[in-house]
Amino acid sequence: MNAAEQLRIGLIGTGRWGSRYLATIGRLWPESEVMVSDTAGRGGPGPPGPVRWPTPAALVTSARVDGIIVASPASTHEPVVTGILNRGIPVLVEKPLTADLLGTVRLCSHARRSGTPMLVGHQHLRAPAYQELRRLIRGRAIKEIRCVAGGNGPIRADCNALWDYGPHDLAMVLDLVRAAPMTVQHAQCRVHGPGGEEWTADLRAGATAVRLELSNTVEEKTHRLSVTTADGDSLVYDDFSGHRLRVDGVPVEVSDELPLDRQVRQFVALVRGGPGGKDPDELDLAVAIAQVLRDISDAAVLSSRSRR
Repeated sequence: MNAAEQLRIGLIGTGRWGSRYLATIGRLWPESEVMVSDTAGRGGPGPPGPVRWPTPAALVTSARVDGIIVASPASTHEPVVTGILNRGIPVLVEKPLTADLLGTVRLCSHARRSGTPMLVGHQHLRAPAYQELRRLIRGRAIKEIRCVAGGNGPIRADCNALWDYGPHDLAMVLDLVRAAPMTVQHAQCRVHGPGGEEWTADLRAGATAVRLELSNTVEEKTHRLSVTTADGDSLVYDDFSGHRLRVDGVPVEVSDELPLDRQVRQFVALVRGGPGGKDPDELDLAVAIAQVLRDISDAAVLSSRSRR
């Protein structure tokens, strides 16, 4: 498929993030055709433009699409994406790839065996401010990374606050520390009513100390990654600040292109035959994130038992 041909994309999942993907595709490629379904058997809400399919399976097996975006609940990802990989259709999966380590390993192994391109929606890796932060610290030792993320919900039946908020931050942390193995030193989960959680975790990656603070019970939406280098510089990526990157308190001007725009552009380039979709780092990162999330969960359980 070349740039002159019409873009045909499948979209599975019609909730908050599915709607964002739909709006992004419509804004960037107004002449595109989108095939929509969801895992509840509805054709999906939204404007009358998208073609609706009664089930994801029907869309995957019968619709003529160049690629499929999966933005359904995490618990549905493994069966839905397995069907897509079986058909050899490039796929972009919203994070988390699955809701557990074993499911993530199975999907990544399947993608490797099939050779089908699979991207995971770690969109903050594509954020201009984060990419500039990474450029500025390239080759420098990192003393400390602190991640603070949260909001007032969402409360998800199939995905707790750690697996909901954690993948974005761990994607950036693991991207920064690269080969250093990540170990969990301490983790704790405080429960605040039905589904409300506040997670803290202290980790180590070589000489780098990592602190995660994640919650779905705070009133103000927050997403901030702070990096302190061994030579004393402080760099802050703040997704909800007017200046998304500051170095030693001084704002750094970066592109205002949205991370989701960049992510969808990357996926569209992939389905049009561009490079990058078979990068083993993409799959290795997804597995590494799930491994750390599992380790944090296990450490929090041990911490809870020790306090009884």
